[in-house]
Amino acid sequence: MPSGTARWEGGVDLQQVRATYRDETRSAILAAAARILSEEGPAALTVRRVAEVVNASTKMIYTCFSGKAGLLDALYIHSFDGLGREFGKCLAEPAPVARLRAICKAYRAYALAEPAFYNVMFGDLGRAYEAPLESRRRAWSTFRAMREAVAACLPEDRRDEARQLSQMLWATLHGVVSLELRGLLGEKTDAGDLYDRTSELFLQGSGLIPS
Repeated sequence: MPSGTARWEGGVDLQQVRATYRDETRSAILAAAARILSEEGPAALTVRRVAEVVNASTKMIYTCFSGKAGLLDALYIHSFDGLGREFGKCLAEPAPVARLRAICKAYRAYALAEPAFYNVMFGDLGRAYEAPLESRRRAWSTFRAMREAVAACLPEDRRDEARQLSQMLWATLHGVVSLELRGLLGEKTDAGDLYDRTSELFLQGSGLIPS
């Protein structure tokens, strides 16, 4: 076998195997960190505690993230990237109105599927960590898909409203989802129906979709 090659006779790409293992390890560590933050609070989110939860050494955490600051930064970015991937799936929808509605639904779906990561984005992590400017820029770029979808639904003479309207839409969606996640909507409330009706009223009221 030639020196430096990543394969053996069975055709397995060892570099790919190592890369997959590394990615899976990072994902497991970040998921554990998110759960600790959500369930135990910011004070509990230490390298040692994360290592205990994933049954690893603290050395592994330092190897993957170069310490607690790197872990928190990666956790912050990873959480927003997850929402960005869900928004990305909506871009295949060619009709602007349908695309915007899909993005609204994707926002709630991600929050419910990954409540610990959603909490990282908008909850407890802010009390334990201030993300660097570059990380914040990357995180907020996640909402470009929403802003562009809003712009696509506006007539040409209203395109300058896209940024403000997308912020208002996000605030509306975030408000309903946050109440739902905290169990504050009441047992008899159909949270999904409330969310859909609230978002639809906003879209109609702002002139983004026909009323």
